[in-house]
Amino acid sequence: MIFRLFVALFSLFVLFACSENPNGGTSPSGEVTIAYLKSLCKGSHYRIVNDYTVRGVVVATDWCGELNKSAIIVDESGGLEFAIDVRDVSRHLPIYSKVTISCNGLMLARVGGKIELGAPPTGDFPLDNIDDEMLGRYIRVEGIVDDYAAVVKRFDEIGVEDICRIVRFERVRICDDEQGLTWCDTVEDERVTTYRTIVDREGRTFTLRILGTCHYAAVMMPKTEISVVGAIDYSDNRYFLRIVNKAIIE
Repeated sequence: MIFRLFVALFSLFVLFACSENPNGGTSPSGEVTIAYLKSLCKGSHYRIVNDYTVRGVVVATDWCGELNKSAIIVDESGGLEFAIDVRDVSRHLPIYSKVTISCNGLMLARVGGKIELGAPPTGDFPLDNIDDEMLGRYIRVEGIVDDYAAVVKRFDEIGVEDICRIVRFERVRICDDEQGLTWCDTVEDERVTTYRTIVDREGRTFTLRILGTCHYAAVMMPKTEISVVGAIDYSDNRYFLRIVNKAIIE
């Protein structure tokens, strides 16, 4: 009798602790890391139907025009880009704000070689952006941290686990062929997204991707050694760095 009671109670525990997932299998609900959440997207997309929450810090937005309708959120396990369809994202999600994301109902999808979080698609794109009316339902600001320390890395240390992490490359310079240029090129009188190359002291190179909307697009690139801080991105079988928060230190 006692054994049967134990089995019944255990079955109830399993029922409430795990929920069926139309993506396949069962998954626990509750607070998870960014790395765990991203691990769920084993294919091209994954619709979240469990009550997952993620806590992190906002480290990049459109504050300096470097991102478009998105924010990058990090925790100790990694980083994640969150697709948002609002004007002035930084007003809703200030830089270095602590946030909690309620993920149930959102979608993970592979976009340009990385996993992003957004709304289930209604058209041809893998994700829709969260609009301003729905933003408060999914993400909550819970304070501000004083700063966020980027991890210092070398070019050859960058790997898949660094995608959307904030890293710092020190003692680098703009490659010789691009000396004397502005951060972004101009096409038909408009600044456009541009790829630039930085070189370290060992002669290794790494690619920068700079949006034409960034506040320093028309500024001449420095000829001296610099340090750059940005988010690692991945597309077309290569890693590149998106400078965030205008973090170019001469």
